Amino acid sequence: MRSLSSSRISRAIAGAGASATLCLFLSATAAAQAPGDGRPGPKTAGTRSEQEKRQPIATAARTVLADSTQVTPPQTRVDASGGGVTISWGNNSLTIGALMQFRWTLEHREQADADTAGEGVGVEDDPLSQFDVPRMRVKLSGSAYRPWMRYSFQFDFSRTSGEGASKIKDAIFEIRPADRSYRVALGQFKAPFGLQQLTSFSRQQFVDRAITDGKYTPGRDMGVMFAATAAARRIGFEAGIFNGSGESIRQTTALPLVASRFFINPLGPYELAEGATDAGAGPVMHLGIGTRTGRQIRGRTATGVFTDADRQTALNGEFAFKALRFYSTAEYFWQTEEQQNPVAGPDIESRGYHAQVGFMAVPRVVEAGIRYAEVNGDTGVPDSNLREIRGVVGYFWRAHNLKVQADVGQLRYEAGFAGLTSRTRAGLPGLGTRLVTGQALADWQVRVQVQVVF
Repeated sequence: MRSLSSSRISRAIAGAGASATLCLFLSATAAAQAPGDGRPGPKTAGTRSEQEKRQPIATAARTVLADSTQVTPPQTRVDASGGGVTISWGNNSLTIGALMQFRWTLEHREQADADTAGEGVGVEDDPLSQFDVPRMRVKLSGSAYRPWMRYSFQFDFSRTSGEGASKIKDAIFEIRPADRSYRVALGQFKAPFGLQQLTSFSRQQFVDRAITDGKYTPGRDMGVMFAATAAARRIGFEAGIFNGSGESIRQTTALPLVASRFFINPLGPYELAEGATDAGAGPVMHLGIGTRTGRQIRGRTATGVFTDADRQTALNGEFAFKALRFYSTAEYFWQTEEQQNPVAGPDIESRGYHAQVGFMAVPRVVEAGIRYAEVNGDTGVPDSNLREIRGVVGYFWRAHNLKVQADVGQLRYEAGFAGLTSRTRAGLPGLGTRLVTGQALADWQVRVQVQVVF
């Protein structure tokens, strides 16, 4: 700071000296140009000629003096050609974008009874038709003060509830040097675990993520993360420590959440986007493993427990392959959960996976796909699995930025699913009130969603 101040003082003194010299020069020039007493003399014509010669010199001196005291501000630019609107000036920039999803769902839940009064009590419900706006988000991102100081903020104006009740989705400050392959992120963002979770909602192949997502992935949390890539982004690593409390919730236990993942892209960089609508000329493949340990994810630790909270550990394997008209992805999850506090019991073992594949019937325009997913919330409870099978058709105008998707599928609950505890069912679709117990149930869904991103 001292050397910097001395440098600035030296420059100021030098500038003042230059200005003083110019002022003296201008004064002398003005004196030379001053008119006489009006009496004609033999050198009047010569004096006028000298004045005419000196006039350009004085004008140039004034211009130099004005330029030496003037600072040119950085130019402000506005660009909307790349999606959203970007305003930049110097090292500062701001990009404003938005995401909107409009959804219609037709659902029939087998032997369901949502009535608590009236003639519908004890009678199976009719199919439910509903419209929804699941996401209406605004995103602000850019750089501040230095090109490598980045920020991102995302706010949801739509209905939010449950574990995703926070309106603030992303609040990230990131150090990302332009000529380096690493970055450090602080704030609220997605913990590095689960390929489909890390892929934005706006870039999904189906209307929504698989049933494995809510069960095994932490989603957004507050913390700090280090990430790096090598070999032209063919190898990557991410690791972070988080509260584990979920979105916009401060730490509620003494046990944090630690998550990490390692991946390789042997054929070249893999972008986090499902489907083949944005596929390049050559194929790409993604292989990865992830792990997390610490407190239960999404703030699921029992209320009132601060010290010695039960530990939850999970491992997953990631796979994705994308070619010009073909896309497939799959993940497998292993999870072990302690039961010691507040009630002691055996560890809970859980397993789950999903796999999906799609094909572009019309390159970059029309895609069809199928998904199968299964979750066993507690391997110690027989016949308690939840299965999901869906088919999807998507039509794309501007890749994922402007599209309509329609999927139809079934959620099938095995007969023992109702016997699972609330803890082992956490993150899975709920049964609600049913007219029968101890038998398998199947719920059908038809979903149509329009998405606009800019």
